[in-house]
Amino acid sequence: MKVFDLHCDTLSELRYAERRGEDKSFAQNDLHIDLEKMQKGDYMLQCFAAFVNLADPTPGADPLVTALEEVDVFKRIMAKYSDKIAPVYRPEDIRKNAAAGKISGMLTIEEGGCCKGSLGVLRRMYELGARMMTLTWNHENELASPNVVPGGGGDIWPCQPNTETGLKERGFEFLAEMEKLHMIVDVSHLSDKGFWDIAEHSTRPFAASHSNCRALAPHCRNLTDEMIRAMAERGGLVGLNYCSGFLDDQPRPQLCRSTTALMAKHAAHFKQVGGIEIIGLGSDFDGIGGKLEMDDCSKLPLLAEALRKEGFTEDEVERIFYRNAQRFFEENL
Repeated sequence: MKVFDLHCDTLSELRYAERRGEDKSFAQNDLHIDLEKMQKGDYMLQCFAAFVNLADPTPGADPLVTALEEVDVFKRIMAKYSDKIAPVYRPEDIRKNAAAGKISGMLTIEEGGCCKGSLGVLRRMYELGARMMTLTWNHENELASPNVVPGGGGDIWPCQPNTETGLKERGFEFLAEMEKLHMIVDVSHLSDKGFWDIAEHSTRPFAASHSNCRALAPHCRNLTDEMIRAMAERGGLVGLNYCSGFLDDQPRPQLCRSTTALMAKHAAHFKQVGGIEIIGLGSDFDGIGGKLEMDDCSKLPLLAEALRKEGFTEDEVERIFYRNAQRFFEENL
């Protein structure tokens, strides 16, 4: 069955390897995602995030340079393996690549702070191919506040949501410009207040590329039922995250599990609250650790079977795996 994944951190892992002097090939490696595993998993499209940590301790680290270096990794992958994977810039590219027997790669950004508050940089990122972006990661920036309470630390389990601070003036300007460009606004990692700022002021559907249900796993990175309903009403899309801490409800993070059965429970809750149309996949592969039942991207048939056991029909499993996301991006890019 075809797979459409809204989020992974593979570009940053490949960049880290390069900076360590390691020769880590995208064709085959020890990461969650490589070309061989994607082919085995029957991937239709993978969103590759240029991920930036604003608190990077590396001397001289610059968030814009980091993002551009990861964009460069993406571009080199697309050029080197052009017979097997091709970029997506326009809606029609998804079907065109599939017809040519190629996997699609879509460039996204995880941390709008890499733009340093510049609309000009945002537009250049779009020009380079970025088609979706989170306004934040885990740190405050010029645009908005993250899920984590600013200054409150992230060591409280489960992480408590930031309901007080949301989008800043520049963040609203970025929202308007992203919608003008048809760059998808991604609310994963955004504060609760920021989510509602987007919901109130957006004019186009938006996504939560890698977030689960807070009703089942009470972590601030997950969506409340009210958020799920709001996204459904606005034609939004959510991606099931495979991270154990966003799937399980345990007294300590070390006890949390990443299983396909738990993923299916979150999918069922999304369906109950927001309808089947909003559900997609957002693995967070190569950005999550711990023991994973699906420990690489070739293992997606395990999730399909878990969804069937949870009571999803074959049509619904296909919607979750790729059809909902394909429709969303073809309608909104």
